[in-house]
Amino acid sequence: MSWEQVLHARLIGGALMIPVGRPYGMWRDWMVCHAKQKRGSRQLWDSLALMSFQVPIYASIIAVSGAAGSGLLRGVLGAAAMMLFLGRPYGAFLDGIRRLFGLPAGGQKPMSLDS
Repeated sequence: MSWEQVLHARLIGGALMIPVGRPYGMWRDWMVCHAKQKRGSRQLWDSLALMSFQVPIYASIIAVSGAAGSGLLRGVLGAAAMMLFLGRPYGAFLDGIRRLFGLPAGGQKPMSLDS
């Protein structure tokens, strides 16, 4: 991808972060409720939640921005690999935000203040 295409993809991705936040939180809650209290189980389910939700969005963004063929495939595989490793740290961050607002960790209660 050219620098212009990368910029285009970043702008689209940035604009999509806010509207997909709540749906991702609901998706993660649904996925994480399958996790056991073991560390490996939390790692697995958080990583699967992030990868299964974000990779299709990322693939769409870079395809619309001009990626095709092997470039699209490499981008999607790279993003999937990163999300496997970043799933639990991101999930722990989200759980920390929930604690900050007095909500239980993911998978226990929807992340809504009024429910």
